[in-house]
Amino acid sequence: MKITIINGSPRKSGSTAKILKKMQENFEKKEDVTVSYYDLTDYSLLECSGCLSCYARGVCHLKDNLEDINNNVAESDALIIGSPVYVSNVPGTLKKYIDRGHFVLEQSLYGKYTFAVSTYEIGGSSDVVSILNKLFRISGGIILGNLQIKLPFNSNPLSLPGMEKRLGKTSNHIYNSIKGKKRKKLIDRLFNWFAIRHVIRPYAVKKPKQYKAVLERWAKLNIV
Repeated sequence: MKITIINGSPRKSGSTAKILKKMQENFEKKEDVTVSYYDLTDYSLLECSGCLSCYARGVCHLKDNLEDINNNVAESDALIIGSPVYVSNVPGTLKKYIDRGHFVLEQSLYGKYTFAVSTYEIGGSSDVVSILNKLFRISGGIILGNLQIKLPFNSNPLSLPGMEKRLGKTSNHIYNSIKGKKRKKLIDRLFNWFAIRHVIRPYAVKKPKQYKAVLERWAKLNIV
């Protein structure tokens, strides 16, 4: 079992990172789990230029090693993304990755398990989780839930009573769901089927050269 964890916070040692690192530690206690952990700030990600060349080539033309993360996600069984709340939204660092992660048209999370972690001080956590869950859903992912943690600014979440136990239960839920091959909810299966068959596919097949890599990926995953 391979799990990828992405810290979308610009703070490598902040509250979100501490929670994700603890989850990584919990997963790695399992003999059959390998975890890849990424701090997006290590990549100095460039902004998407909107050129759409990735749809034809399968990779982004910008050179900042983003594809290292994308390739790892492609090989994983599950993706966990953690994010603090910035103005009721995700930080710019994470938005850059979302824009260039080959998620939606390529259905890069098709059949993969997904989980959102959000930390906040005042509010806006439900907005962040909604953003991440929408990303997971329209990219073909299987949503296993979310974790929203209210914290004082710059505090250590692991010092809170019951937090380590809570993270242990969450990690076990994710592990057992993957191990048990939990199925996607019916409403999400219908949503993906309709979106691919009646919205995305008809558009892409009209321009096979422009969407060459997308169509090849669909064929590889047996999506259509």
